[in-house]
Amino acid sequence: MSKNLGLSIFCLLLLIGQGFGQSKEELKLHSDSQYRQVLLINNNEEKALALYDLSFFWSDYDTAKAKTFLEEATKELGNKAKSSYYQGVYKFYLAAIHFDVDPALAKQQYMEAEGFLKHVEDAYKSQATRYRARLWGSYGALLQRDGDAHAYVEVLLEKVIPMAKRISDTTLIGNNYQNVAMALMNLQEYAKADRFYDEALALLKGKRDSEEQQFTLFVNGARNSIQNKDFVRSRKLLDQAQEVLKSIPFSSYSPLYYAVEGSYWEKQQDFQKANSYFEKGIAAAKEQNNQDMVATILFDQSAAFQANKQPELARQKLLDVLSYVEQKPSLRNKQMVYYNLATTASQLGKDKEAVQWFEKYKIIADSIFLDKAEIRTLELEKKYRTAEKENEILRIDAENQQHQLALQRSRIVIGLLILASIILAMLSFIWYSSLKNKKKLAAQNELLLQEELRNTKQQEKLNLFNAMVQGQEKERSRIARDLHDGLGGMLASVKLKLSAVASKNEKQQEDSTMDLYTIINQLDHSVNELRRVARNMMPESLLYMGLEAALRDLCNAMAHSNLQIDFQASNMRSEYKQSFLIAVYRIVQELLTNAVKHSGASQVWVQCAETDGYFYITVEDNGLGFDAKKENVLSEGIGLSNIHNRVDILNGQLEIDAAEGKGASFHIQLQING
Repeated sequence: MSKNLGLSIFCLLLLIGQGFGQSKEELKLHSDSQYRQVLLINNNEEKALALYDLSFFWSDYDTAKAKTFLEEATKELGNKAKSSYYQGVYKFYLAAIHFDVDPALAKQQYMEAEGFLKHVEDAYKSQATRYRARLWGSYGALLQRDGDAHAYVEVLLEKVIPMAKRISDTTLIGNNYQNVAMALMNLQEYAKADRFYDEALALLKGKRDSEEQQFTLFVNGARNSIQNKDFVRSRKLLDQAQEVLKSIPFSSYSPLYYAVEGSYWEKQQDFQKANSYFEKGIAAAKEQNNQDMVATILFDQSAAFQANKQPELARQKLLDVLSYVEQKPSLRNKQMVYYNLATTASQLGKDKEAVQWFEKYKIIADSIFLDKAEIRTLELEKKYRTAEKENEILRIDAENQQHQLALQRSRIVIGLLILASIILAMLSFIWYSSLKNKKKLAAQNELLLQEELRNTKQQEKLNLFNAMVQGQEKERSRIARDLHDGLGGMLASVKLKLSAVASKNEKQQEDSTMDLYTIINQLDHSVNELRRVARNMMPESLLYMGLEAALRDLCNAMAHSNLQIDFQASNMRSEYKQSFLIAVYRIVQELLTNAVKHSGASQVWVQCAETDGYFYITVEDNGLGFDAKKENVLSEGIGLSNIHNRVDILNGQLEIDAAEGKGASFHIQLQING
């Protein structure tokens, strides 16, 4: 029985928090200092969270002040307080206020907080998960307080620790590993508890600023090992705790360290050393004003005196413990103290006193039994009411199902009608679209037919013009041959004969000879003019020397002292179809004639080139130019019209770049095999 009191009080201490060792005056000074720092925070959200922490701090000492800080935090948040996240946070801190004063209400509020926080999915999700881990840990602690330690362990393992792992909070994981270990220690499953202590220590290994956490783990692990009678492990853990204590000599856990050291030496039968550590622990607990820890160590000290067969000293320590225990509501702690006082009095031969303590023990035991019976009755009543509610729910569900079936049938009928309407609308749309497409297709066919007719008429015109041009060229060629071969030959023969006569009569008749030579010169000019006309009608160089030579001769022939014509050829073949040769020649001839007659240019540039099946002609001048944008530019001069028609015959393109006072440029692209 002796070790159970220490464990019971020890578990109570875990729920109190880190501020348990401070006096009321120290608490007030600490709180005022913290509040002054909170007022300096400018950000409303950060200030609200700091006020929540102050509320949590005061929830163990002054619930009214804790509520004040809680409401002040809500005001700071403004409209944000209505969000799921902050409603859950508010319920969490409100449950902490009711943790000791109304555990049932605290449980309800923890579950309300869980309802708000589990649906948070925004930037607050990680913090929401941290709060959920904390609320489930507190909820499990309330289950343990109700006597269901197994449920507490289950909550820690299935709820709290997985959430802590989800947000990678090693501190939270380590703390809850320790909570699992302590709960298992209370259930006397010491080997399992050792494993969780080791896992908690592994998380803190090498971590900075974790001396306090490591210290508590070493002390609690040593206590568990003592209960498990593993004194080698407990000694090792106590030595590690002693080393850490050097860096944190004022730790709130130091009294418990001394108590565990005392228990260790008591098990080693070194009662003098055990008593020395117990006294150190009591002094440290009193210095921290931690009355619960004083009672715990006094109880362990009485157990050591009992083991050393010093019942009177054990009795005195138990009476000291009684003054603390009777101020607390815990019936189990009172029951254990009364039982041990009765046993000690009996050992001392004080039977009357032993009977008195035993009677008190019995009353407490009956109260605990009645409490359990009442709890059982309440549970049965709750189950009965739950069953009634479930039956009512089933009845309502059945009615709802009938109603849902009727609604479902109505929805099916409505759905079929809607589906039929949709199908009818789709068919109407398809019919309308088909009719519209037919009309559109007929209109397109009509346009295509008209376009084809226009193209046919245009082609007929081009064919007619082509035939006319070819006929002209043939006639020109015939006339040129006749002039050159017939009349040209005759004029040349006359010239030769006149020249011979002139030579014979030169010495006899000087004056007549001069007249004769004048006639010969005129005849010579007539022959040259005849050759020029014949060349223009069908140049011999075009037929016998090729396009490039013919165009070069044309440029040279049309140039004079006031007009320079530059000709450039690139990649031109030596042979082309005769119709193509004549067309290109006439186009260039017409462009040069226009430049000579109308442009007043001093410089003309002619460029001809062949590339990728196309023949390119460019004729530029620096003359007077004209307005190429006028609609009648082609109709005003037959020369441009002829050029345009010849280009169309060869499926070519004509581009005119001209402006008044800025010269003119003609760019032509012809299909060689067009």
